[in-house]
Amino acid sequence: MTTQLPRLNLLTLAVLSSSVFSNHFAYAESSDTERKNLETITVIGEKTQRTLKDTASSVSVITSEILESGQYLSIANALSDIANVVTLSGAQPDIRGVSGNGSATGFHSFAGGSKARVSTLIDGVAEPFIADLSGDTGLWDIEQVEVFRGPQSTSNGRNSFAGAVIIKTKDPLFDWQGSARLGYRNQENYLDTAFAITGPVFKDELAVRISAQHVDGQGINKGEIYDSNPVPFDLNELKTSRVRAKLLWKPADLDALSVMFSHSYNQEKGDSGRNYYLADKPWNFRPSFQRYMDTSSNTSSINIDYQLSNNQSVDLLVSYMTYEWGFNEYAPNAAAQSDVLMKDDSYTIDGKLNMGLDSKELSGFIGLSYYKRSQDFRSIGPFAYNGDDSSKSSAIYGEVEYTLNQQWRIITGARLEKEVQTRNFNANFGGQPLTELLDNDKTIALPKLVLQYVVTDNTTLSASARRGYNAGGGTISFDTNEYYYYGQETVNTYEISSRSSFNDGDVNISANLFFNNFNNYQGSDSTRKITNIDDATSQGLEVEFDAMLSKDWQLTAGLGLLSTEVKAANAAFGDIIGNELSSAPEYTASIGSKYWFTDQFTISASANYIDEYFGDMNNTKERIAGGYTTARFNIDYQVDAWRVSAFINNAFDKKAFTVAEPPGRSTPEGYVAVVEPRSMGVNVTYSF
Repeated sequence: MTTQLPRLNLLTLAVLSSSVFSNHFAYAESSDTERKNLETITVIGEKTQRTLKDTASSVSVITSEILESGQYLSIANALSDIANVVTLSGAQPDIRGVSGNGSATGFHSFAGGSKARVSTLIDGVAEPFIADLSGDTGLWDIEQVEVFRGPQSTSNGRNSFAGAVIIKTKDPLFDWQGSARLGYRNQENYLDTAFAITGPVFKDELAVRISAQHVDGQGINKGEIYDSNPVPFDLNELKTSRVRAKLLWKPADLDALSVMFSHSYNQEKGDSGRNYYLADKPWNFRPSFQRYMDTSSNTSSINIDYQLSNNQSVDLLVSYMTYEWGFNEYAPNAAAQSDVLMKDDSYTIDGKLNMGLDSKELSGFIGLSYYKRSQDFRSIGPFAYNGDDSSKSSAIYGEVEYTLNQQWRIITGARLEKEVQTRNFNANFGGQPLTELLDNDKTIALPKLVLQYVVTDNTTLSASARRGYNAGGGTISFDTNEYYYYGQETVNTYEISSRSSFNDGDVNISANLFFNNFNNYQGSDSTRKITNIDDATSQGLEVEFDAMLSKDWQLTAGLGLLSTEVKAANAAFGDIIGNELSSAPEYTASIGSKYWFTDQFTISASANYIDEYFGDMNNTKERIAGGYTTARFNIDYQVDAWRVSAFINNAFDKKAFTVAEPPGRSTPEGYVAVVEPRSMGVNVTYSF
């Protein structure tokens, strides 16, 4: 790798797009059952239901069939094989070279209250992100995961600047069904227990679904215990508990009404978040800092769907969430330990009127959204601070789809959003008091335009343009101990996409060619100061391919191409013009295969490559990471009500860095984050 990767041109992209493919599309459920493909998978992340074939945005769908093997321990694990996505330790996914955390990374999340650039929505409710990604362990009873690449601000607001992760959990059924799973992996003895049950409370009118999962294990960290300070907790444990209940009401005397009540409780404790290791001996897994994390949430929601007529319906989502994120630090001297806690309460109201449901020419929706968040936070210890936050946003949004004729259709959408944030921050670092007030009030328009051309019954082409937005904020400079402010960032995205499904859905090809133009991009320099970069661009390609080569053999493969460049920047940032964005590998590639020996017995194998990338905007050679290939294997056997899945992750135990930080003031040895070492496991599931 050089300090400047070669640029990709459109001709190169076009040639490559005809010969490369991607995975994570939809594995066939069996050699005889209906296979999921572009025309049968429904995407819900754009606030409407479209088949994958009719969705212009670049989106990968991870189906329940993939998740139910138990091979993936967390959402981050499940996203790691997707083209043009880089998953770093304790972070939202970096998509197309855009940091998923953004200005919400670490301490900045407390000082400024920023939201991440990638939003995660579970059943329509946005998950908070604070400092580190934690609380995402456990993938039980999930219907599908949609990963959108590129801004989704028109649909979801500001914290979808880089993309969005949409998670749909399974709904109640009016037939009694259930399943239970026991799983084990050798990665320091993880034990995974889970169950789900669903059925009618009142026939054809009221149904319930209850699911729960508990993960109890040990991480790979080899924490050090100091004689000078007895450790108050298990440095290496990771415990996750998830409970979800859903109640579906379809009143017999009102067929047009459907009401879903949901409540979920999640808690993750122990060795989660960022895992960094001292760089002098990284494979000894000695952590650069030791923390006991505690993340918990309670979410209650009601989702009402009412059919006004054959042509119109109303959707209403109301939710309330309480969320806590914190950690206890462990150090040789008890006086040097920090005790940090953030409490986040939020309300969401989102109502939408759908129109043209029975029209083949004109359809669309218009919606109103309101979100309110309050935060209280404090840190006790050598870096003492506290504060509170009140923020809210209100928006009107909509979309219209007009079919001109059998071949041409236009989709236009927009969102007008007003955001208000007031944040009080009080600190005392080294005896120097600091009190600051952050007061933001912005209104922004976020348009979208899509032109689609149906070439044949098998192929659809699209050209689209849309805008993304992320608010400005403030935080503290670690060098000067002063509070400073940075401005909002925007992106204009242009894409050309192709969706093709052949041979009755047995062969599926999806491609997106994109160009992003960033204005005032929020970048972090070598001192971790957030500075707006005047102009930056990215261009690239994602292609996904999935084919049944025979009745029993499926092939998936993949490629992501990416080229990024800083076009103009303030001199205060340093000489970065011509540099790449961080976490922007030029190539990501994957290939996978699945073979049915019988309808009950399958073997799967896959490999994923991540090219080298820079870890900072200054393109420091010492911060280069990536450049590795990992492989997975899975054996699955089903007989009657039983399913046994055995797997190996990172089968050849590849050793590589995902983050590399040279020696500095806080860590003289430097630190790294690593590709997770080889792990093996088995899951036994009983369904009834």
